[in-house]
Amino acid sequence: MGFIGLIIYPTNMEDYKGATLVDWVENSIIKDIRDNKLSKGAEIPNELELAEKFDVGRNVIRESLSRLRMLGIIESRKRRGMVVAQPNVMAAFHKVVNPHMLSRETIIDLLGMRVSLEIGSAPMIINNVTDEDIAALKKIVAQERVTKKSKVDIEAEKAFHFKVYEISKNKAMLDFLSLLLPVFTFVYENFSDFDRFNKGKKEGQRIVRHKDLVGYLEARDLPGYQKAMEDHLIAYIDFINYWNNQESEK
Repeated sequence: MGFIGLIIYPTNMEDYKGATLVDWVENSIIKDIRDNKLSKGAEIPNELELAEKFDVGRNVIRESLSRLRMLGIIESRKRRGMVVAQPNVMAAFHKVVNPHMLSRETIIDLLGMRVSLEIGSAPMIINNVTDEDIAALKKIVAQERVTKKSKVDIEAEKAFHFKVYEISKNKAMLDFLSLLLPVFTFVYENFSDFDRFNKGKKEGQRIVRHKDLVGYLEARDLPGYQKAMEDHLIAYIDFINYWNNQESEK
């Protein structure tokens, strides 16, 4: 079922204070798609019909639809006009997010997501890992160059963790990788900020390196691997908690 024949109530412009007409129309169309539970292939009105419904110029409609096409929310079909598409969530992120424009706060949020993914994906990793994967990880570890105590060179760091994501066989996680590139760079360039949490470890806490993680993977030890990954990333966790506490006190 498409838009045609449905009553569309334009979103109140006051709900989008500070937004442009294009922003308002774009969000209104997205709201209509959601509220009417339109699925892939459902038709939506043409430019003229939308311009009349929202009482705006066709140039505004055209730009709004262009944005929605870029995000993969709609697409054009021959002899059918515009229809609802099935957006690739991560592809949309890649199109609108420029890693070089990310703020420190956003990168730290992405770091937190990376930590959650790598610890939380442990069951998938253990279930999917093969002897060939183990051999590949061992090769990466053998080529690692430690530049300062526990600081591994950035290319080896990316290679190891990207391989771990690959083992998950989760397409969304793999697509997320390119967004994580500035996270690896941020950690490498600000290593001392993280290393002080390594130096401040409590008695009994361990530093887990890549070669240690490979051992747990080779043994297919899920609890051991998950805890080892948490310990491997603990400096990041401590840094994020410290950062959040600092921000909440401002």
